[in-house]
Amino acid sequence: MSMDTVPAGIYKFFSSVKLAIFLFLALAITSVFGTIIQQGLPIERYEALYGPRVFSVLKFFNIFDMYHSWWFVLLLVLLSVNTIACTIRQIPRVVRSIFPGKDGIDDGVFVSSQIRKTVQCHRSLPCLERKAVSLLKSFGSPRDRIEKDSKVYFFTEKGRWSKAGGVLIHFSILFILGGGLIGAVWGFNGQMSIVEGETADKVVLFNGSGAKKLDFDVRCDNFKVDFYETGQPKEYRTDLTILKNGKEIIFRAIRVNHPMFYDGLKFCQATYGIAAADNFQIAARNIKSGEEAVLTLNMMKKVSLPGSVSSFALARFIPDYRGGGPAVLGVFIKPGSDHEIFWLFKDYRQVKNGFSFMFRDFDRDYYTGLQISRDPGVPAVWIGCILILIGLVLSLFLTHTRVWLRISEAEDGCEVKIAASVGKDKNSLEEKLEKFAGKLR
Repeated sequence: MSMDTVPAGIYKFFSSVKLAIFLFLALAITSVFGTIIQQGLPIERYEALYGPRVFSVLKFFNIFDMYHSWWFVLLLVLLSVNTIACTIRQIPRVVRSIFPGKDGIDDGVFVSSQIRKTVQCHRSLPCLERKAVSLLKSFGSPRDRIEKDSKVYFFTEKGRWSKAGGVLIHFSILFILGGGLIGAVWGFNGQMSIVEGETADKVVLFNGSGAKKLDFDVRCDNFKVDFYETGQPKEYRTDLTILKNGKEIIFRAIRVNHPMFYDGLKFCQATYGIAAADNFQIAARNIKSGEEAVLTLNMMKKVSLPGSVSSFALARFIPDYRGGGPAVLGVFIKPGSDHEIFWLFKDYRQVKNGFSFMFRDFDRDYYTGLQISRDPGVPAVWIGCILILIGLVLSLFLTHTRVWLRISEAEDGCEVKIAASVGKDKNSLEEKLEKFAGKLR
């Protein structure tokens, strides 16, 4: 292979439709993994879910933050190169179709066109010419009239800008891919947890590459969560204040699917949890004596039980124990006996050693979990979306139709040669031309 053919071979490879199909399929298939495997969880969670062997393979391919992985970015780059090569190949042909110039009319179109007809007319040439010009207006404004060798040629067309639709769609793909690449390289996505009344300025990145410090502080002024009767969260809301150099800049309340935007960042309500808990209220009843008391306890502080020498303490608190809600680990202390340990779930009664216990309530401080992201490629994606809409309108609602007419004198009147080409709906144009030919006779 000569050196001159090497660039041509490379260009042919990158502009091939087969490569485009392969890349689209590869992106579609790999995106399935990004849907099945939840993105952005803590790295320890993935190790616990998949085990050390599978985890090491998934981590090598960065499946946990797939859309920022090196191989996904490489697929986007290859698809961008393929789209650019295909667009470069199309542009000259499209430009010639939209701006054909004044090269005259070639008689070859009456032999090679999609649609060809010959009509014998019993009219004089001037009369037939006037009739033809009038009828051609239904196909578009007649653009050219040429006289050559005692023959009169006419040419008309409409919808030539429909050819630009495909190029615009290609450009839209480039903008969308470019926006994705910009977001993958220069954007980030992470989480920030803030306790009520406190501030934070660091975002823990989902891809495990550390944290990103913001040039302002985010303060959680208030967090509120409403529950269904089943105990499931109904809605949670965070009141945020942005502070810069100690000065309050902006205040917003965010909820799920109602984010806040500031300084190119998007703040979404992602999760919440209990940051601190104390003053646990345990209702204790001595079944034998009937005495009852509401005990207020904190961790590892024992309190005497009503009507008894025994006492009760709490050793541990879990905000959501095995999906059953808040629970405390109670310790029943009886002199001269081993301590008995058992779990108490909120609002559930349990009987132990002649006592009835119920975990009623506790004081809590919530933290709010915010998902914070920056995607500088979003404007490019929006431009791509607008271009693809314009391209689809041009491609779907415009049809490039061209009609050539040649009128020449014959022994008994005139002969009319008709040639036409159309981008789509050929049958409809043939029917229209048949009616056109009938009116010329």
